[in-house]
Amino acid sequence: MTAPYPGNASRTSTVRSRVPRIAAGRSLLDYVSERFRYLDRARWLQEMAAGRLSLDGRIANATTVLRAGSWLVWRRDHAEPEVDRSVRILHDDPSLVVVDKPAHLPSHADGPFVANTLVHIVRTMLAAPSLDLVHRLDRETSGVCVLARDAATRDHLRRQFSTNGVRKEYLAIVRGGIEHDIDVDLPIGFHGASTVSLRRSAAPDARDAKPAATRIEVLGRAADRSLVRCLPRTGRTHQIRVHLEALGAPVLGDKLYGRPDDDYLAFVARVKAGARATDVGSGEPARQLLHAAAIEFAHPGSGATVRFTSPLPDDFRPWLGTIPPPR
Repeated sequence: MTAPYPGNASRTSTVRSRVPRIAAGRSLLDYVSERFRYLDRARWLQEMAAGRLSLDGRIANATTVLRAGSWLVWRRDHAEPEVDRSVRILHDDPSLVVVDKPAHLPSHADGPFVANTLVHIVRTMLAAPSLDLVHRLDRETSGVCVLARDAATRDHLRRQFSTNGVRKEYLAIVRGGIEHDIDVDLPIGFHGASTVSLRRSAAPDARDAKPAATRIEVLGRAADRSLVRCLPRTGRTHQIRVHLEALGAPVLGDKLYGRPDDDYLAFVARVKAGARATDVGSGEPARQLLHAAAIEFAHPGSGATVRFTSPLPDDFRPWLGTIPPPR
C-alpha cells in the first residue's frame, strides 16, 4: 500500500482576539494592519474579501468600526508546503506498522507541517488514529521507520532503542573518500561556536557531549565520493551526519554539516521566502543522501527477531558515479 504522491495539505485555524479599548472607533483594516503585521494591508483586504474575519459572529469588512470588548475572529486558511507522500507499508500487524518513508517528508508535526507528515499520513491510510512514532528520521532522510499501534508496544520498542537493542543500518553517499572501514567513537554535543542552535559537533569543544559510536563500512569508492554503510551503536541527534563530518566526509547534499553556518541560514531564508526545499544549486542532490536501509529488533509480541529493509532509493543512483550500487 502506498500513499498518493505528490500532495499538499491545507487546514483552517481559528485566531481569536478581544478588541482593546484603545482600538474603539477605528476601522477594522487600520487596526489589524497595525496590530497584526504578519500580513500587509493588501493581504488583509484579501482575507476580508474572502469572509475570513468576523466581529461578534458577523462577517466584517475593511470599514467596519470596532467596539471595545468585541471578539475578533480570523479563520486562517493555511496551505502546508508540498511533500512526497509516497509512503509504502512494509509490515502491518496488531502491534506495529513498519513503513518506507520517502525523502522530503517530516516524521511529525513541525512548524508549517501538520497533515503533511509521516505519522498523519499513515494514520489516515490505515484509519488508525492511535499510531505513534517509535523513532524519527530527519525530513530529508528516507527509509525504514517503525510506528506502534498502542502505548505498550511503543514503550517496549523505545526501551530497546534506549538500551541499544535495535540494529539499524544506513546507506550514505559522502563527499570525499573514506579509505577503509572505521569505528568512530567520538562524543557528540552542541556545537561550541555555531549560530545554528540545532547543530551538533564531535569536536573537543562540543557542549554537553555524550558518548556516541558508529561503525562505518566502505562499500565503494570513486575519486570524489564514497558509498558507505553506517551502523550506529548509539542514538544521538544527527549522529551519523556528525560522525561523517568529523571524518572529513560529510553526507552529499547535507545542508548543515560539512559547510559553514551561512550556507544553511541562506537555505532556510530562501525556503521561508517561498522557495521549494528541493531547489538547490547545480551539482548538488536535492536532499542529503542518507537512507535508513534496515532495522532489526525483537518483536514486542512474539519476542522473535524481525528485520525490515528498504532498497537503495532511485535518487541515489545518479550520484553514485562509477561506484556500483549495493546488492
